[in-house]
Amino acid sequence: MTIIPGANTSLRSDRTIDYAVTNGMDLTIQTYEGDTSSDHKPLLGVFTDDRAPTTVGSRTIWSAFSLVLSYTSEFWEKKEWNTQLSETTYEHFISFLALLSYRCQQFFEIKRARPSVPQELMALLAQSRSLSFKAKRKDDIELRKEARRLRNLARFELKRSSRSNLLNS
Repeated sequence: MTIIPGANTSLRSDRTIDYAVTNGMDLTIQTYEGDTSSDHKPLLGVFTDDRAPTTVGSRTIWSAFSLVLSYTSEFWEKKEWNTQLSETTYEHFISFLALLSYRCQQFFEIKRARPSVPQELMALLAQSRSLSFKAKRKDDIELRKEARRLRNLARFELKRSSRSNLLNS
């Protein structure tokens, strides 16, 4: 299911140029109206069903996605973009990408998947990585220190978690 936000997402033009794709979960999308360094307003997604993110997982087969894109690139570049209005072609291309990404996904039940890293550690690592990129982009020493602290904390917790799992099994 493709969700297109109600507000414009481009800062340079009054157009909606970003979208979100879900696999049937209840999701609301809105644009972030605060300051951003991008020329796009970031999309914020909120799950309205508490159990939705924990019941079904998916993985995208990017090799299949890129293969289909390479086969269809000539169609989009030479026929569609040159013969139709750009707004219409853009909407068709977005729909094509959304449907293609859905088609290239494999779905599985989360309860059958066994993540090797606990979810809270994954979130901690993601936060550390995000801060690290932000520190590099802004050349901020304090952010770099905070990212390093979070990364070391995640490593320590991961070692402790794996030790406790070995002792319990």
